[in-house]
Amino acid sequence: MGLTLMLLLFNFNLLMLAPIASVEALASEEPIVVNYKLYTDSENDRVLVMGEVINNMVTAIQRVNISITFYDAGAHELKKAYCSAFLEVIPPSRRSAFKYPFNNEEIENFSYYDVKVSSYTVSDSSKPAGFSIVSAKAVLYPNRTEVTGRVTNIISSSVKYFNIFALLYDENGFIAATDSDLTLVELEPSASELFSCVTFFVNDTFNVVKCIITGESSIYGVEKEKVITSGGNEDEGLNYIIVAAVIVGLAALALSLILLRKRYKKKKSVRSRLSRKHPPSRISKHLNSQ
Repeated sequence: MGLTLMLLLFNFNLLMLAPIASVEALASEEPIVVNYKLYTDSENDRVLVMGEVINNMVTAIQRVNISITFYDAGAHELKKAYCSAFLEVIPPSRRSAFKYPFNNEEIENFSYYDVKVSSYTVSDSSKPAGFSIVSAKAVLYPNRTEVTGRVTNIISSSVKYFNIFALLYDENGFIAATDSDLTLVELEPSASELFSCVTFFVNDTFNVVKCIITGESSIYGVEKEKVITSGGNEDEGLNYIIVAAVIVGLAALALSLILLRKRYKKKKSVRSRLSRKHPPSRISKHLNSQ
């Protein structure tokens, strides 16, 4: 019974977003590269387009907008939408994620779709480095991926209104992106803060080989992107086990249930033998006399 319980728990599929397309829109020698993917979210009756914008220019770019267009089989436009890159300013050789949801009824029976950078401006400079990602790791669970780590303020003034973004990749390139919940955190000089980026549509069925972490505040940028791979060390490696502690915990729970069941059967057997030796009236009398 305990083994059956464990198998049911691990076979329960919580994956709500399934990838159905992945393309690279521009060649790597282009000034701006866009990699993107489309996921279906059956629970919310929508699709989600997410991707990354890579700045291959020698200058920073800012206010990067992305257009996403769906077409039917006759090349007629069904739906067009615009979204902004997560980072306000993308330094040279850096990247930013983007994401936009569509209701299924808006793009019903679409044949193909197109994603491209629709506009941007060249920035005079990148945001000055104000904080550093000092450690990070990614753990793949049966129903989600968690990227966790620590950021530290590296300047003499406080850093606030910032966010951390994690981008995940398999052997074919970009998979997904997610952000942390540090927007309202204020870091004093030399102070550190933990961050966590969780995505529920990339799990241990994906062959994730790399994770790139970036971020910015309203004024400052991250010192450098943090790259973690499957060959990294303990703090900066991708963990492909299904959380051994969870398995051990479930096994212990199953064993406890089995032992309790055996103990209950043993007590029931003793009571049955006692009932045969002493009629109910005599047992009641004995208990009342104590």
